[in-house]
Amino acid sequence: MPPELRELLILSDLHLGRDCKDITGFAQPRPDQEFDQAFVDLLDVYTSGRETDWRLILGGDFIDFLEVVVVPGTEGILDMKLTFDVTDEEKEFGLGTEAERIIIKLDRTFEFHKAFLRRLGEFVRQGGELVIVRGNHDVEFYWRKVQKFFRRRLADLAFAGQHFEVDELLELRNAFQERVQFVPWMYIEPGRLYFEHGNQYDEYCSFDHCLYPVSPQNPRRIDTPISHFAMRYFVNLMADFAPHNIDIWNFNDYVNWLRTKGLGGAFYTGRMGLAAAVRALYYAVQWTFGRVGRYSKEHGKKLAEEAQRFAVTPEKLVIIDGLRHTPVSRNLPELMRLLFLDRILLAATSLLLTMLVLIVVSSPWFELLGVVLVGALAYRVNRMMAPRRYLQPGPKQIQAAKRITELLEVPLVVMGHSHVRKSVDLGDGRRYINTGCWLPPFVGADHTD
Repeated sequence: MPPELRELLILSDLHLGRDCKDITGFAQPRPDQEFDQAFVDLLDVYTSGRETDWRLILGGDFIDFLEVVVVPGTEGILDMKLTFDVTDEEKEFGLGTEAERIIIKLDRTFEFHKAFLRRLGEFVRQGGELVIVRGNHDVEFYWRKVQKFFRRRLADLAFAGQHFEVDELLELRNAFQERVQFVPWMYIEPGRLYFEHGNQYDEYCSFDHCLYPVSPQNPRRIDTPISHFAMRYFVNLMADFAPHNIDIWNFNDYVNWLRTKGLGGAFYTGRMGLAAAVRALYYAVQWTFGRVGRYSKEHGKKLAEEAQRFAVTPEKLVIIDGLRHTPVSRNLPELMRLLFLDRILLAATSLLLTMLVLIVVSSPWFELLGVVLVGALAYRVNRMMAPRRYLQPGPKQIQAAKRITELLEVPLVVMGHSHVRKSVDLGDGRRYINTGCWLPPFVGADHTD
């Protein structure tokens, strides 16, 4: 059944835990108190004393499991006993995506952002509803164990210092946990709004089966879009490289960055980048031969469940599901562009044609003309390929939003993911809004158009 109507407060892309890097990258010894306080102030202004009127939607990338880089010893954080052995790969890059490992990451995040999460727990304890929509950085909320752990830890913070009889406390905690909902893809209030995180319209972050996002080779792990390889095996290791650079830098930016690192730094960066690319290509091959058929069946079954939850026909959700971008790991031309292989291939072809001209043509003037024509052709081809190299999710999100308003007859479609605030009139009284993100902007930039 569709949810009861409440006032809505929608945030996305908070990326809690992104500074919890104990072994790599942007290690910070303390939480960002201003970050947490801003959220506390927000809830105080909007919901204090009226929590029962409000539903807070945290619309994806709430907890940044991808950027939480922790490696516990023989005992986990807060002396949690580990039920697994830490691998050599995890000692270098941080814990993986299995449920029991994500619980360790989540526990670390609770300690790092205690003020933020305590206020969130207070909101729910006072009667507010919390809806957590999965994004690409917190897709690990797919695991039921992780959802259960989050509810319990949030309740622990909310009821700390409160005094109740045992039976009353159990009843209050049960009601608390019922007001914390996890939705795997979209949140719909028929006739009012449609929300999803928006990563499905980004070919670097989309999932073939977003409702069943498990690895094709190991169902105890989460599927890995190409952006996850870049984050885990490259970005998290670079203290002078911001994650958002992947979205905005071009080839020349990377070259200039490498120059500043010196020979040794550039060699290390190149080695790690190459290793990440090889891992991504190897995983793409594994996915090609994975259990795609069974995964599609599981995805379809869960899609029908979501349609029933929000009183929407499954056929309409199938159409919306089809609007997504094909993951770049299954699109060879796009993967080549991402890894700069298209430019390498173009340069090799141009060199081969130039050598062919010099060998076949005898006249110096015709040789010169041939070399110039090869260069001009290479330049033209490179210019034609350039618009496809840096695809931003924003335009695709707007196109999808327009189609969704038509299918579901809702006046408002809201997404996040792009980190760019938008408000777009779709016509006929319908509108698309992007919430931007909670992270502070880069120096000289803002999260706007």
